[in-house]
Amino acid sequence: MCKLHSAAFTLLLALASFTAQAQMSDRLSEHPTSRKMPSADAVVMTREMTARLHLNEGQFLQLLPLNRTKLSGLNSINREYRNDETSRTAKTAELEAQYEQECSRILTPSQLSQLQQANNPPAAEPASTGKG
Repeated sequence: MCKLHSAAFTLLLALASFTAQAQMSDRLSEHPTSRKMPSADAVVMTREMTARLHLNEGQFLQLLPLNRTKLSGLNSINREYRNDETSRTAKTAELEAQYEQECSRILTPSQLSQLQQANNPPAAEPASTGKG
């Protein structure tokens, strides 16, 4: 009897997780997400994030559709605004802000800080001339 309750709970948890992932992906996309397999680029990107940020399995599963949506959005922006650099830059910044907001719901503050540092490295200081 206990195993039956455990299995039912696990199934409900899995369904809730899939629903949350679909909703999260749809927030970043004008069109509902398709149910196809994630692109190889999104998988690679998420694996790199896992290694760099020490993500757990749940975070990996939440970030994978988010990364797929981000990459798809970037491709669309680059294609649609290829001749308009100002608009392309603005749309890319908007997408990045939405992506970061979604990541803040998944990552710990420390992980989010590491992600922000990796995405926005500090400007290099001018080399000293040795005079002075």
